[in-house]
Amino acid sequence: MVLPPEIEKRFARIEQEYAARERLGAYGLSNRKTILLYGPPGCGKSLGAKRLAWNTGLPLLKVRFDSLLSSYFGESASNLRTVFDSAKEQPCVLLLDECDFIAKSRASTHDIGEASRIVNSLLQLMEEYDAPGLLVATTNLENSLDDALFRRFDDVFQIPLPGEDEISELLRSTLSAVKCDDKLAWKKAVKELVGSSAAMVVKSARDAAKAAVLGGKKIVDTQFLLASIDENKRINEQR
Repeated sequence: MVLPPEIEKRFARIEQEYAARERLGAYGLSNRKTILLYGPPGCGKSLGAKRLAWNTGLPLLKVRFDSLLSSYFGESASNLRTVFDSAKEQPCVLLLDECDFIAKSRASTHDIGEASRIVNSLLQLMEEYDAPGLLVATTNLENSLDDALFRRFDDVFQIPLPGEDEISELLRSTLSAVKCDDKLAWKKAVKELVGSSAAMVVKSARDAAKAAVLGGKKIVDTQFLLASIDENKRINEQR
């Protein structure tokens, strides 16, 4: 992941506290266990959970809400509790991806009974959460989450869109496996990508590399890269 320094420090602190959890426990302190990551689509929230799993050596357990939710009365809440119980039995990074799908504000005028029961169940499980691993929840729309849910997390922070420095590093690292033109206009490409997600930056670079290989040149030049960026921006605008 290519992150601003202050966000990198937040991730590193979680990892350091997990590594020192026994030492912290000797002083009556506990490591950060529940983390909420929010930000626009494609900024790297799910990747952040994978990064925590990799750096802590914990397996990643991703909750699939389409399988979890049930139309039968009370069954969804029961399914959710089963997931939390599994996390207690084996240390893992429990990823509640796009948790706004079930954790929408109880103040919503479109709320239904089953959704409200799931929110209440999730709040209770978060309050009782004491598994040996980590819990990471992600959401694109932090304003849609129940306020009481925010207070259940030990750490809450935003994964922002990449700035110019992060865009430049993402482009160069993605294209590091192919040859690039010595006169490639990196700064112009970066300017064109300001405001884009990290996922779009990486995709633009990969598309440019593939176009160069298929075009027989095997060298990524400014034309290939800018054309790829323009195409991805147009696709993104049409969504």
